[in-house]
Amino acid sequence: AIEELYPDRLADHYQVLAHHFVNGEDWLKAFEYLVRSGDRAKDAFANQTALDFYAKAIEVAGRVSPPLPPRQIMDIYQRRGQVWRLMARYTEAIAELERMLELARREGDRFAEAQALVDLALAHWLTFSSEHVPHVKALAEDALRIGREIGDQEAVAKSLSYLGLVDQMEGQLVRGDEKLDESLRISEAHGFKEAVAQDLTWLGAHAEWRAEFRKSIPLCRRAEETARENHDGLSELFALAFRCLALVGLGEHAQGLAVINDGLTKAREREAAFIVGRLTNSLGWLYQELGDFRRAVELNRESKDIGLRIKNPNVEISALINIGYDHFHMGESDKALAILEDNQVRVEKFAFGAHRWRWAMHFATYLAEVLLALHEPEKALLEVEKALVQARATGSLKYVGKAHLLRGRIALAAQDWTRAEADLREALDVARRIEYPNLIWQSAYSLADTLASRAQRERASRSKGDEASAVAALAADTIRSIAERAPEAALRDTFLAWRPVQTALEDLERLRRI
Repeated sequence: AIEELYPDRLADHYQVLAHHFVNGEDWLKAFEYLVRSGDRAKDAFANQTALDFYAKAIEVAGRVSPPLPPRQIMDIYQRRGQVWRLMARYTEAIAELERMLELARREGDRFAEAQALVDLALAHWLTFSSEHVPHVKALAEDALRIGREIGDQEAVAKSLSYLGLVDQMEGQLVRGDEKLDESLRISEAHGFKEAVAQDLTWLGAHAEWRAEFRKSIPLCRRAEETARENHDGLSELFALAFRCLALVGLGEHAQGLAVINDGLTKAREREAAFIVGRLTNSLGWLYQELGDFRRAVELNRESKDIGLRIKNPNVEISALINIGYDHFHMGESDKALAILEDNQVRVEKFAFGAHRWRWAMHFATYLAEVLLALHEPEKALLEVEKALVQARATGSLKYVGKAHLLRGRIALAAQDWTRAEADLREALDVARRIEYPNLIWQSAYSLADTLASRAQRERASRSKGDEASAVAALAADTIRSIAERAPEAALRDTFLAWRPVQTALEDLERLRRI
């Protein structure tokens, strides 16, 4: 009766129909409506409800006579794997997809086998565990081979994408981009929206890591839009997480904050604990950028606790690195040093793929800054050199700029004016190229100080003093611009009260008068 009365609104009644057909023991109809109910819950990110309906569908499938085509059972395993993946329950996701793979091979269904292989490659990659890396590569290569043999372009596109992520793990972002671009061309030509969203997400991520912020933002936006059209909640959240980082990198803190809050709302609704942890850490970084380290440390501790709860070292260690930096700016340099040095060991043990080389740069620059404050310039310089080598190798311009800034400060403290000026000019050049305001004002301030010192102590030409004044003006204008664009008045005040900013503003007035 429901089927006859509501043919145009049948989706609203899937659950009721599933209930009636199960209890009426019409197993074929029961299976059909259980799967539809699961699909509807999955698309609405009602994750546990979807898992329950799919589990019941598999149970009911065993009672259907004649037996259902095996492909229908494989599809359910695949969808359950995708739901577990969104929930960051990767062990469960891998188990479901291995069931799909086993059934596909038993039935000789090479198309389903290729699909299972690419989904398994992604699930293994998302564990962020080094021991899973060989699985990612082997599974993606098998999928690529089968996809090409049988003409399954979707399997080809996805496997190329995941092999691009293997390149990413090794710091080979250009080589990874080549595979992602090829995957994107295939996917757009054939309308494979899931692959399109994933490719755009990681192309956006790679651009953000290279500090190509203005390139990253539209890529991530397109990824989010495509993912929403395809009900791909995970790709949407990943793209959103990278877009907020690019916005903060450009000093667009209000927009970045809005994107983070939107992402946190969606991630919590979808039970995507990994993304909740990452975005909470990103929010802590935003507060760091604006000098509010007390709020930052609260957020970073919350992120660390999430990482511990979901047993994800990616989230946990990222948060701990920032916690060390928070303590440094709260005037606790010794505590900061202890936290950072303790976590260096954990990075060696748990760092996965891209995080191994990205964390290495992050740690090295933070450690160098702390060591410099503790009057250990030789040790600081060793850390800076390590960061610079890694940053250049991976094209990570933000860290190239940071390393030159720190190296310039070390030279400035040693009154090596020539070396200081060269490094600080390079830092400022990089900062302006990537449009990173916090690096611009810090580099400009240190360069102005160096130029002024040379003008006074070396009796250099008037041009050095004129340039010092101009660079000092740039630093002061950049600081004011950051303050004016702060998301709220309290954060503007916190930024202007941040000791490095206060010190810089006081010195800049003096430097501009030279």
